[in-house]
Amino acid sequence: MSDATLRAAAIVLAGGRSTRLGRDKASEVLLGRTLLQRVLDRLDGLVDEWLIVKAVGQRLPPVVTTPAAKVIEDAYPGSGPLGGLYSGLAAMRAPFAIAVACDMPLLQPRLIAELLRLAPGHGAVVPLHDGLPEPLCAVYSRDCAAIIRAHLEAGRLKLTGFLDEIDTLYVKPDVWREFDPEGLSFLNVNREADLARAARVLAAGAGDA
Repeated sequence: MSDATLRAAAIVLAGGRSTRLGRDKASEVLLGRTLLQRVLDRLDGLVDEWLIVKAVGQRLPPVVTTPAAKVIEDAYPGSGPLGGLYSGLAAMRAPFAIAVACDMPLLQPRLIAELLRLAPGHGAVVPLHDGLPEPLCAVYSRDCAAIIRAHLEAGRLKLTGFLDEIDTLYVKPDVWREFDPEGLSFLNVNREADLARAARVLAAGAGDA
C-alpha cells in the first residue's frame, strides 16, 4: 500500500514500566488473550499501519495484525509516553494515528472511528474525560513529531504539554458518549482491581466491540 492510500495508523505504546501492576502489561493475559493483542484487535479494520513502541531490550508477546505490525524501540528511553508517542509518529507513513496504550482492553471501535473522522484539519483530536484530556486515546497528525521532539530535547516530558501549541480539537463528553456511553475506552489496567474489572466487563459482554 502506498503512502498516498494510507488512511491512518495505530501507535500502541507497550514500553511502560508497569510498576503498579508489578509485571509486564503487554504480556499480561486477560481471558485468553494478551492485553497487547486485545488492544490491537479493538483497532482492527480502522487503520492501515501498525506501530508498536517498546522499551529498549523489551520482549513483546507474539501479535497478529494485518498488515504486520512494525515494532520500534523508544527513540528517547526514559522519557515516558511522550517519547513513545514521538517514536511512533516519527516512524509512521500515514497522515494521522490513533495513539493508545497497551493496557486499554476496552477501547470502543466506534469512538476510535469518530476520532479518526474528525482528524483532518487538526493537529490532534483529544477526548475530555472528567475535565481532563485523554492523550492516550487520541488522534495525532504526523506533523506533531517536530514539536514533540522539541519538547523532548528540552526535557519537557508532560504528555499533554504540547497540545496548546497545535490545533487541538477537544471532544467533550456530550459528543464522545454517543460512541462510548460508559467511557470504557479510557480504562487503563494499572492494578489488579483494574484487571478484574476489565475481565468482568468482557465476561458480561458489556465491553464487546
